Amino acid sequence: MTTSLKRIVAMLALIGATLVPAAALAQLLTPEDVAKMEARLGLTPEQRAAIQPILRDSMSARSSTFQKHGVNFETCERPGALGLIRLNKDMNRINADTRTRLAAILSPEQLREYDKIVAEQTVLVKNKIMC
Repeated sequence: MTTSLKRIVAMLALIGATLVPAAALAQLLTPEDVAKMEARLGLTPEQRAAIQPILRDSMSARSSTFQKHGVNFETCERPGALGLIRLNKDMNRINADTRTRLAAILSPEQLREYDKIVAEQTVLVKNKIMC
């Protein structure tokens, strides 16, 4: 699998994950996980190319949002309850925007599978962020 493909699929997993920076998710994903996600989505080369800028935008927005709310996965630093509520609201907005943009590229079946991957990754990440 090419390096750019691995990056794309790894970013896909991050789309629905909340409360964790990219470095933390990278610790959760093995090369085998990336290969499984690619197989699960069955992306065509055209789809891979089309979703790359969407995922890049999403990652940038997430990174800014984590910084804005003071989330640091490595030190387990995170905002209080009110801050977490605000962070969740911002992340939900990013998730909705990303999903809308991906829906124009992925087939309905792929989008359903994407939603499953996001849900699975969200559970893993939320457990991990609680340190």
